[in-house]
Amino acid sequence: MVRNGLLVLLGVSSLVALTLPGSLARGDDSESRLRTQLAVQSALQQGRDNLQRGNFQAAVYCLEKEIARVDGNRDYMNSLREAYRGYVRELQQANHYAEARTYQERLRILDPGYQIELSASRSAAPSATPTIAALASQTTPTPPAPSKPVATVAPKPSGKYTARPQMPEEHDPFADANSVQPAPIRDLLDRAKQAFDKKDYAAANRLYDEANRLDNHATAPFREFWAFCKLSSVTEDVNKAGWTPPVNAEKEVLGALALTSSPQLERHGKEMLRRIQDRRIEVRHIPGQGANWPEAETENFRVIHNQSRELAEQVARIAEMTRASMTRKWFGEEPKPWGKKCRIILYATADHYARQTHKAATSPGHSTLKTEGEHVIDRLIELHCDVANMLTVVLPHETTHAVLSGRFGRHLVPRWVDEGIAILTEPRERVELYLKTLPKHRSAHELFTVSKLMSMEDYPERRLVRPFYAQSIGLVEFLSSRKGGPQEFTRFVRDGLDNGYEAALRKHYGFQSFSDLEQHWSQHALDNASASAALYAPSR
Repeated sequence: MVRNGLLVLLGVSSLVALTLPGSLARGDDSESRLRTQLAVQSALQQGRDNLQRGNFQAAVYCLEKEIARVDGNRDYMNSLREAYRGYVRELQQANHYAEARTYQERLRILDPGYQIELSASRSAAPSATPTIAALASQTTPTPPAPSKPVATVAPKPSGKYTARPQMPEEHDPFADANSVQPAPIRDLLDRAKQAFDKKDYAAANRLYDEANRLDNHATAPFREFWAFCKLSSVTEDVNKAGWTPPVNAEKEVLGALALTSSPQLERHGKEMLRRIQDRRIEVRHIPGQGANWPEAETENFRVIHNQSRELAEQVARIAEMTRASMTRKWFGEEPKPWGKKCRIILYATADHYARQTHKAATSPGHSTLKTEGEHVIDRLIELHCDVANMLTVVLPHETTHAVLSGRFGRHLVPRWVDEGIAILTEPRERVELYLKTLPKHRSAHELFTVSKLMSMEDYPERRLVRPFYAQSIGLVEFLSSRKGGPQEFTRFVRDGLDNGYEAALRKHYGFQSFSDLEQHWSQHALDNASASAALYAPSR
């Protein structure tokens, strides 16, 4: 089980089949012209609707998909011109200059007079394209709702995304009553159903796409399923470590958003867009010279290594993505560039790591963070590559330490907060391994009171390190899961460091004292369905 996951369950109460009158034979030229006109008018209406809502990205997608059928329609081309202009402005405001230039060139073809504006825009653009920001704040496009509402099930909080529409059999859009399309299209839709039932969503997506090219009305009852297939395919790729988004990834997500009216799928698509943008990270490789190792450099990290370029690039991308996601999750901010890049040194083996760092060879890695007052002046992460879970566990953990450094004003990050948050970036099964040890540590009288835990300035003696980790994770998770979430938790920690934790507990969580928190936390542990922290009660 992966903690940062989202289980999307789409319940469809009704999908209505749309068919043309039976008197129109498929081979009839008049039917073909009618279908073309309907497709163009439908795309034009969708484009105009999105323009009115200010959804320029969705308008561009809707209008471009039928451009081959337009044949110079003035209204259509004017709408596309307006969509291009709005989308270019959005991209420039988000510092997406490279992508903006693509649409500027298309706009220049539609409107030769735009050449003057294009030249001015080019001269104003920076010489280097900044890291692309996430699209989380962008309004998600929504097409007109179907005649009956699409029911949804609330998503479970929390990388991995799994989703599967569920529907009562009597409302199955694949039912015989809805199979009145011509044979070639009916065959495609039947095959799409078979692929969907086998959870081969990539194949189902291709078949829906092919059916839509033959007749875009035949796929209308299946929009939610088709949208699901598009998102599922992209999600599977996004969850692959080190993945670089293919050029059509965003197009697939935008296509799904234009199809669906499900709030769940819209939220999921919005998150996918943000993740795709985060993964479009520019990595510059610097060859090694003499005794200097090669480097892989991003906006905020320098990976110094003697490994393959591919591994170094994976490390750089994962570090950047972890930095972005942790900043958003715990501080509710879009990440700003660090003034000085964080160095990540990759050693080939544990022995080499131990010789160079003077740390134990059993340690998977460590971070060294230096501050002056409220400013971080140096970030260094050192890892060795013979750890099997280096990319999925150790690197995100240590990168999180680098993110937290300097975020609590003049104070250093409290140890319990630093380790609690960092370990929560790890796969859930590893978190559970810590939490399940709490009863054992309680029986051995190895746990700390809340007041003692929060006041510790450094790690405890060696024999108490593991109970300290387990208790830190449990307390961070308990508080950050309450009202206000992770961002309220970091506000609480700031206040606690400045004004005392008991006062901060009253202000942020309504607990009147440390003992009040102890009581509620113990009860929470006893009520926990996983029983990870059952019988927990601090005894030191």
